[in-house]
Parts: sequence; structure tokens; C-alpha cells
Amino acid sequence: MKLDSQNIGKSIKTLRLEKHISQAKLAKLIKIRQAMLSEWETGKRTVPPSMIDSIEKMLGQLEKLNETELESLVKRRKYKQTRYDVPTKNTSSKKNYDLFDEETKKLLYQHLRDNKGKHIGNKPKGIALFAGCGGLSLGFHNAGYDVVGFVELEHDFHDTYKKNFPESFVLGDDVRNITSKNVEEWKKAFGEIDTLFGGPPCQGFSLAGKRDVFDPRNELYLEFVRIASILKPKTILLENVRLLTSMKTVYGNYASEDIVNRFEKIGYKTSFQVVNAKDYGVPQSRERVIFIGVRNDLVSEPITFPEKTYGETNNQSLFSNLQPYVTFRDATKDLERLESGEKSSKDPLHFAIVHPNHVIQWLKAIPEGESAHNNPNPNLRPKSGYNTTYKRIKWDEPSSTVGTTFSMISGSRNVHPQDTRSLTVREAARCQTFPDDFKWEGKWGIIRTMIGNAVPPLLGQTMAKHILKNYLKKK
Repeated sequence: MKLDSQNIGKSIKTLRLEKHISQAKLAKLIKIRQAMLSEWETGKRTVPPSMIDSIEKMLGQLEKLNETELESLVKRRKYKQTRYDVPTKNTSSKKNYDLFDEETKKLLYQHLRDNKGKHIGNKPKGIALFAGCGGLSLGFHNAGYDVVGFVELEHDFHDTYKKNFPESFVLGDDVRNITSKNVEEWKKAFGEIDTLFGGPPCQGFSLAGKRDVFDPRNELYLEFVRIASILKPKTILLENVRLLTSMKTVYGNYASEDIVNRFEKIGYKTSFQVVNAKDYGVPQSRERVIFIGVRNDLVSEPITFPEKTYGETNNQSLFSNLQPYVTFRDATKDLERLESGEKSSKDPLHFAIVHPNHVIQWLKAIPEGESAHNNPNPNLRPKSGYNTTYKRIKWDEPSSTVGTTFSMISGSRNVHPQDTRSLTVREAARCQTFPDDFKWEGKWGIIRTMIGNAVPPLLGQTMAKHILKNYLKKK
């Protein structure tokens, strides 16, 4: 079912009314606020191109449903504000997601023009989309890049980024609102960009989310492709969760294949590979899929990825070049030992959450690597859950994946090897390879989210160096 490309908002309304679906119901089905749908239908806000296919797919599916089935589907699809569901600007709210009204954009691009030569130098230049707090940008910076600009929506993420990269221009908030004219301004200000990089939100693809094929965040990579098609950087790097490789689009094809095909259509030889951060010196087991694209005029051979440099060395050949994995002990051995509720006397980021006494009793006698579900005393076991939860990390292995809920002692293998508590903010940041002098802005919950969402800077650095050496021919 196709929408009228000349007047998409009005077309949505017409088709919705033909199917006797209320605005509230359709908003729930495509997981946006009703107020936003209203703005689309009245022409007050443009429908993002990345949403059109999902809306058409949903309207097509509704033809096959009777009233009972429709009501059941609506009840199952509850709206929850997402990182890229941008509400209307509200100047009375501190959490205003619209950082860039038209006046601000004019000032920004005038400032960009006034500082046109600022980033013209010998360093390779990068721009970060979906920049987060700057984990991937820090990796590129450490590899020798000048990260000249970034795009990030969340206020606290944005503020943390600016604290750590004060020379980097903020180029926008919501990528869907970046116009072709805006990108042309980037080209005028910075010249040719060596690498466009970023990690679109992954909740729709991850197991931590609901793996919802209609999640609008699933298609934000289309905005990455759109911007790349205008900017024409020499290379591109896109990062996401490993499970993206098994997730299908609304059309039924694999998202990973769609990403490769779309980059190839705009002139990039592209490939992807699932990598584990621990294989490159990160003290954490963290699987991600990395896409690397190189402009066709710069490459003829298949795209390659960095060789592993770390691994299990006990049974390796004497001639192996692999170094032993960096472990949780390596990353945290100099930090003070803490129990539940205790704080470091030196480091404000190293403090332990207060945990319930009964949970501490479940875990107190549990050795490293084991779960409270395996407590020899059946009365000291959690009443529900799996043996992957309430589980201690091992000292001499990389930590488990640091997620946004690493402070929850009920999480998956995020209990300290000896102390009966979950990971501290400092321990999680160390496992992600953020340096201790990295500056964090926001409340503790926001900081934990930033850390859990970030690309480990060391992994980013490894990928950036590989691109420099193999495709930009720079040391």
C-alpha cells in the first residue's frame, strides 16, 4: 500500500479513515506519539523518509485484520517514548529534545562558515552520527582523526560529548531533520571527509529490546545512508549489535544485507563482520557487528577487518602472536575494595549500590563465576530467573557485556568476583576502556546508560587505525 509522495501526511489520514482507524490507534501501532501523527496529517511536521515504508507496511497489514484482531494488536503495542521520537519543542521543559530550531540552525551554519578553515589540516577528518557520549569518537580521535563535527539528540549525551570534544562542532540533534542543504554546508566548512561513522540506536534489534520489526529506530540507518550519499566521505563505518545480522526488515530481507546493498548503491564497496571487543584488548566480552564501506574510486579488493590481537593463550602455539585477554582484574585491580553501600575515598565514580540484605545472603558464599541460583542451600536461592543472573564475574577473564543496567545485582554476570555487589560506574567505564579523566555529565542513571550504550573507545581506535592504514593509506 503506497502513500501519495506529494502529500504524505494527508495520504496517511485518508487511508486511516478509509480503514476506520482512530488517530490514537494508528499512533500506537507505529509507536509514535499521537501529537506527532497529528502534526504529520496537518502538515505541521514532515514525515521522516525512514518512517514511510513502516507506515505503508502497517496500513497494508491492517487490511487483513478484523476488529477483534485490530484491538488485540493495539493493546500489545504500547507507546514508549524512544530516543529518536522527537516531541514538539517545549521551552518550559528542561528535557527539550529539539535543540535546533530554525534560528539556531542559521546561527550554527553562520558560525560554521565563519570558522571555515579551522579544521583544514593534515589530520584525517571524521564526522560522528548518533554520537552518544563519544566512545567511538574517542577511538577515532586516539587513532589520529580530527572529529570535526557530531550529531546527537539526547541532552545529557550531547553535554558529555561537548565536555570531552570542545573543538568538535555540533551539527544537529535528530538526524531526520538534517537537510541536504545542511550537509552541503558541512562540505563547504570541512572539505572532504575521510570517515563518516556512528552507531544508530539498536533497541529494535537487540535481545534487551523486543526485536520489533516495526520499531522506527530499526530504520535510522537509512538516514546514515542518506547523509553519506550527499556528503560522499571516503570511507564509512557503522556499528550495531550482533543480533542485527539475524533481524529482518519490514520487507522480509535481512537488515545487514539491506545496509550493504544500500551503501553499494550510493557508491561504496561494503562488507560487515561480527567482532568481539575482547579480541582487540578490551577487558570485556562484547560482540558487535561492524560495517566498513570504502568509496569505489579508492578500492577494488574486498573489504577487510583487523586481525585479532588477543585470545586464549594457554593452548596456543609458541609462535602465536596473540596476547592474553585483558581481564577484569587487569582493568580494576588498583580500585578500592567495596561492599554494598560503600564509597571510595578517592574516586567519586567508584561507589557501590545498596543491595537488599536477602540478596547479599544469597550471594555471599558464592564463588567467582557462579550464580546465586546454584547456592548449595535451596533456601538461599532466588525464587525465579535463570542461572545467568545473580552471577559473579571471574577475576581472570574479560567481564561480561556491560549493558545499561550493570548496577542491577540481578543482572547477567555483573556481580563483583569477591565483593557482594554489582559493578560500580568506574568499573564499568574501565571495562569499556574509557579513561579515568573522561568527563561525565548528568545524573547517575544517565551516566550508566551512556556507558552501557557506548562503543568501547579501544575497539573504535582499532577499526579507525585499520581504515587509515588500508584505505586512506595513512599511518
